[in-house]
Amino acid sequence: MVGISELSKTVAKKTGITQKKAADVITEFLNETVSEVDKGSKINLAGFGIFERKKQSARTARNPQTRAEIKVPAKEKFVFRASSKIKYKD
Repeated sequence: MVGISELSKTVAKKTGITQKKAADVITEFLNETVSEVDKGSKINLAGFGIFERKKQSARTARNPQTRAEIKVPAKEKFVFRASSKIKYKD
């Protein structure tokens, strides 16, 4: 798995900025993306994908051990849909 520090090293090398500045930009981008999606916006990054919130309806589920029914409340999920350009790798 690659984290922000590994990404920031690569971005810093390719752009000529410091690793710290690259990490700050990546972190701020992620924070702003989540903030805008939480406000109800869809974030569409052409060629990459769409970030949005989707409503999941309330439902009834079962506890697999006891088979007892459980009421699962409605909620909003954070969803990413990948662009068809990156979905499939040959």
